Amino acid sequence: MKHANLAVSIAVALSTLIVPTSVFAQLNTASIVNHQQSQPLVEYQALRQRWAASFLGDVTIPFDETLKQTVITTNNAADRYWSSMLTDSNRTSLWSDVVLDAETDAGKKVLGANIRTSYQRLFSMAKAYRLRDGELQNSAELLTAIIDGMAFLNQHYYKVGAKEWGNWWHWELGTPKDIHNILVLLYDQLPPQLITAHTQATRYFTPEATHLGVGSGADVSSNPHYRLSTGGNRTDNTQVVILRGILDNNSAEIEASIAALSPVLAEVTTSDGFYSDGSFLQHYDIAYNGTYGNVLLNGLGGQLDLVAGSPWQATDPVLKNIYPIIFKSYAPLLERGTMMEFVNGRAISRPTEQGHYVGHLVIASLLHYLDGADPQTKLRLQDLIKTQITQDTSVDFFTSIKHVGNYQKAKVLVANTSVNGEQQLQGFFNYPAMDRVVYRGDDWSFSLAMHSSRLGNFECMNNENKQGWFTGDGMGYLYNGQLDHYQDYWPAVNRYRLEGTTVDNQLMSDCGGQRNQIRGGRQTQMDWVGSVALKEIGAAGMAFSNWDNTLTANKSWFMFEDEIVMLGSDISSTTQADITTTVMNRKLAEVGNNKLFVNGKRWQPQLSHTMKLRTLTLSNNELDDADISYVFLQPTTVTVEQQLRSGDWSEIGTRSGQVSANFVAATIEQTPQNDHYVYVLLPNADKEDAQEFVEEMPIKVRRNDHLAHIVTHKDQEITAANVWTDQAVVITKQITAVSKMAIMVEKDDRELNIAVSDPLQTQTMLHIKLNKPVKIETDPEQRLQLDGQGNLMINVEGLVGQSYPFTLKKLSAS
Repeated sequence: MKHANLAVSIAVALSTLIVPTSVFAQLNTASIVNHQQSQPLVEYQALRQRWAASFLGDVTIPFDETLKQTVITTNNAADRYWSSMLTDSNRTSLWSDVVLDAETDAGKKVLGANIRTSYQRLFSMAKAYRLRDGELQNSAELLTAIIDGMAFLNQHYYKVGAKEWGNWWHWELGTPKDIHNILVLLYDQLPPQLITAHTQATRYFTPEATHLGVGSGADVSSNPHYRLSTGGNRTDNTQVVILRGILDNNSAEIEASIAALSPVLAEVTTSDGFYSDGSFLQHYDIAYNGTYGNVLLNGLGGQLDLVAGSPWQATDPVLKNIYPIIFKSYAPLLERGTMMEFVNGRAISRPTEQGHYVGHLVIASLLHYLDGADPQTKLRLQDLIKTQITQDTSVDFFTSIKHVGNYQKAKVLVANTSVNGEQQLQGFFNYPAMDRVVYRGDDWSFSLAMHSSRLGNFECMNNENKQGWFTGDGMGYLYNGQLDHYQDYWPAVNRYRLEGTTVDNQLMSDCGGQRNQIRGGRQTQMDWVGSVALKEIGAAGMAFSNWDNTLTANKSWFMFEDEIVMLGSDISSTTQADITTTVMNRKLAEVGNNKLFVNGKRWQPQLSHTMKLRTLTLSNNELDDADISYVFLQPTTVTVEQQLRSGDWSEIGTRSGQVSANFVAATIEQTPQNDHYVYVLLPNADKEDAQEFVEEMPIKVRRNDHLAHIVTHKDQEITAANVWTDQAVVITKQITAVSKMAIMVEKDDRELNIAVSDPLQTQTMLHIKLNKPVKIETDPEQRLQLDGQGNLMINVEGLVGQSYPFTLKKLSAS
């Protein structure tokens, strides 16, 4: 028997748990929530049972083989934790590998994290105690060990009056969430004084649903300031308080939490939250739809689900805004089960939070919103969820989701034949507030990460994402039939050679080169960064300056129907550094036969070879929609190499584990004599397609210099331009730009379909000179002013970088 006789030690521990109310004199009395029951006890019990069901599942639905394996896995983990628990009366920790040290400086630094790890292990044990058909279900000895562990932690460490050593998050959000989950699961089996002691402790650290840094122990934490919680931190904040409310039968705390949810959906114009264009920022200026954004998405959905149909049901109509946010801020960023990496922040350095796993967490969060949607929205949302689950043939959604309730909901949805599950989003989606662009083609997607004076370049925090130096410097991602391309990618890839980036040869230090509000200050020399959309296509560009302003370049991406045209110009350095533009750095698929063709001929792998290129094609005979071709509009000197690369997760984050992969890279050395580049990416194109493109050459580069980048697609009769200057620049025979702008022009008989944007997001008027008489055909928001001399003024005030489309009609047939 394991720890069979802990009754005496538990009784002693429990006798010390009741906290005198005088302790609360340290707190702001305004933050203490009045304990009024106000509803029948059965209502609180119903909420506890509903929350527990997310971990235990619907008792009316039998467990399938996957869930049975989940039960076994949970039991095995719980058994390991239980077997290794320390029980000596002189112990200072619950586990020897999770040291709790509140005395030394080194110990204090990780104390909060280690307390949380201890409670997480107890949570695993609690799940094993409750999960049906498990070996440890209803084990009295296991329950005794859990009670012993919780009493010990509360008596010595996580208690009223303790100091928040280290990262505030563990004390105020992470640990109380875990504690409340345990208390909900075991509510009827726990001594009441143990529950009370823990809810008093979480109320000490997090008494309010809207603010953090409240308790007197916060003064030594990583953020000691009393502050309003925002974004994902707000929904974590409310979750702590709402669960405490249902544990304490405290209606006031439940009501305060629900009232505090609506602000997370209010559109913001600065700092954390959702923007009108679908961007989501956290930590002031980091693109975070995928991770912090999902904390918000899941937290909000879970809490709305929790109180639905109860006396505390949310009624604020603002909460319905979540549905357009889902389709704007999440649907375009989900690609066959993956949440695109460029909105996952520092989570890319965590092996358990790669794109597919973050995507699956987002999909699971979306399940919370089905029941609250109107019929049309519900069907659309069901279609999105089913599409993402069924099209992810790389990582099985049902083996990566650990919440039993979400698993069961998803199983029912996927089996629903009335839901199509073949939703294929296509088109151009731009997010000016976070300098991100997505272009979705047929069976492929391209995404682009930039930064500016308004947005941070990358985030390194808590020793995570230590080498994300260039991930916001114009890195392009191509998602195609090789669904596992970005899985286990980051430790192995050459972090100095990310696709689309232009970098110099200076060595970077871990976490060095950050330009964001928290560290380094934003890059003040990068105002011209933006994008423009015309119907289903678009363009993006940035007047780039690297982190220390020693390297500058103008960079553009023009996204037409089947190709992406990349331009760079005026690439220069104030030092003698070597400069490299990375055209391609692709991880080779582990299945099938990978072949590389150079100028149409098979290229045998070599360590490195420099040659003149017109075409470069990577193909795989086993994967559908996985061919990639690059075309250089003029013969270009390119270095091509194939290399087996290895790395460890510890190089970029806090976890460890070796990763190896083969990569094929193609790079251009930039010199004062070769300070530009032009090439075209053709997704899903084989070597014959590439050769046909060369022969037909539908792309004409009209300008690639310090004044503008201008490209015409002859077949589609579209001209796109990024204009870097206020000087007059001829865009087409009809149009001259006289302002800094991004512009696209489609010729359609006598009509000109035009879209413009202000990449600086500071201008109020853009000026176009029309060289022949026209009239305004469409002006959706009445922003155009046209005088008799052909001066067209476009009011872009309030558009904050978003596109404005309109149509002009020529007055003559010429």
